[in-house]
Amino acid sequence: MEKRALLAIALSILVMVAWQMFFAPPVPEAPLPADPNSGAATVSGDTTRGAGDETPAPGAGSAEPEPAGVPPWDAGIAPAPRAEAAGVEEFRVKTEHHDVRLTNRGGRVTWWRLPEYTRSGDVPVELVPEYAAKADVLPLQVEVAGEAGLTRRIAEALHQHQIEQTRADSPEGAGQRIAFTWSDGEGVVVRKSLWLPDEGYVVRIAAEVTRHGRPLDAAVVFASGLGEGVNGDDTTSKLWHVEGRAVYLGGARAVRIAPADLENPASSGPAAWAGLESTYFASLALTSDAAEGGAPAPVVFEPRKVPVPEGADPLPLVSASIVIPAGAQQRVFVGPKDYQMLASLGHGLELVIDFSSFSLIYVITKYLFLALVWINSWAGNYGWSIILLTFFVRLAFFPLTYRSMIAMRQTSKKMAKIQPKVKAIQERYRKMKRSMETQQKQNQEIMALYQKEGVNPMSSLGGCLPLLLQMPIFIAFYNLLSVTIEVRQAPFIGWITDLSLRDPYYISPILMGASWLLQQAMTSSSIPDPMQRRMLMFMPVIFTFMMMNMPSGLVIYWLTSNILGMGQQLLINRKADALGTLPQQKREEEAAKARRAEDGQTA
Repeated sequence: MEKRALLAIALSILVMVAWQMFFAPPVPEAPLPADPNSGAATVSGDTTRGAGDETPAPGAGSAEPEPAGVPPWDAGIAPAPRAEAAGVEEFRVKTEHHDVRLTNRGGRVTWWRLPEYTRSGDVPVELVPEYAAKADVLPLQVEVAGEAGLTRRIAEALHQHQIEQTRADSPEGAGQRIAFTWSDGEGVVVRKSLWLPDEGYVVRIAAEVTRHGRPLDAAVVFASGLGEGVNGDDTTSKLWHVEGRAVYLGGARAVRIAPADLENPASSGPAAWAGLESTYFASLALTSDAAEGGAPAPVVFEPRKVPVPEGADPLPLVSASIVIPAGAQQRVFVGPKDYQMLASLGHGLELVIDFSSFSLIYVITKYLFLALVWINSWAGNYGWSIILLTFFVRLAFFPLTYRSMIAMRQTSKKMAKIQPKVKAIQERYRKMKRSMETQQKQNQEIMALYQKEGVNPMSSLGGCLPLLLQMPIFIAFYNLLSVTIEVRQAPFIGWITDLSLRDPYYISPILMGASWLLQQAMTSSSIPDPMQRRMLMFMPVIFTFMMMNMPSGLVIYWLTSNILGMGQQLLINRKADALGTLPQQKREEEAAKARRAEDGQTA
């Protein structure tokens, strides 16, 4: 019975195939509209064929669209005729913010540059790293679920393309749309497009794969190993420079996955946005656009294999892809992590800036950054803005610094006064047999002396409190100087041409260390313990070497803080000396008054 059923099915399929070949009416061809962008100044005719012979970019090829009203599956409809370009073609599309080079092999992006941002040598930032091409995984690549063979055929097929200039009153707005079409003549049709805006960084992508008119479950890669094209000089002061890291909005904070930690495909889940990031740039699908009251479409992060020479370390590469509903367009942000611009776009996109993974440091960094941007709006130079912001930070901490330093100096003077008595106790117990009991008695006697003289030895540590409270500020300054694109390549004066990089001549770290040594000398003069004085003088030396490769903006902050601290120290020293003489004056006045009273009684 099963054999008969299989035979009947086979005969039915044979009849349908024969009917399509010999009896079905031909489908009328409907050529794509002519290329409306001919003569557009924003599109360059940088097109290559075959081995690299450059010719003007062709217009759209002839491709047969699906007739209107075709049901999802109709075996009586003949497959679309084969639609494929004659040869390999590469072309560029430029806008104010994007410079994209595409190839018709697979209908993919081979480079994506941001003309407004450069790296060393004034080379534009490149968001598609070279190793993405080596792995043959490029943006705008279509991947059909469960059909690796078809996915490879689509990636290798020579798509026909057309470029269209869209008007400001169109659904997308003013910009340029690059459309790709390919059909194998056997029922598979691929249509996809990339729209680049004339202004802004939010692009639109669309992709659809059908077989005999029936949509297939296909995702489109919108980011592959996002990079910046940085070299060694760019990263000398960035301890956590990242490229191609997966990121998505999880609740109220960004969740990040390092490429090395991604061993299997992972999903972002119903996040408002998801994609790949580098230190300063990001490619993020605004997944909540397609939610329409439901859950946002998930983004899939997938580790890829990059061919490397034998014995070489593997290169981590992660791609980000998303399934786009038929007839819909997916908005994708491709651009810089500019806080104010991202905040204006909504969706919580500003959270992609990695201020810190710790809540307290994140808040401090964020508001320090906003204050710095506000100061720079009228100062016009981020170096001077850092100096002014440091002044305000020092001013805010001054009351606490003042009280703690006054208390420390008064305690130090009391300690110096009773130091001979302390040494006498220590000398007396040194002559005794050393034991835990004698050591305990010595400590008890010294503490009794402190109590009698009204001295709290722990209060001398209060001078370290302002320094400890400044450490979160120090870390926050480092964070904002390392991850905010506003400060990237921001010059100061003279030799400091980029506040996010180290001082190339180490002048500012040396000045910072010298100023700190001078400040410590002013502070330690009132500390009787020689060991504590040596420790205080040794700290600036250690920090100077640590700051050699730190961002120059951070060194300027610390140098300015030291200079302001010395001014505060002079003021505090004078005040402390004045307060120290008051008790002595009071005692002398009381003694003189007592002598006068005694002389009066004698008389």
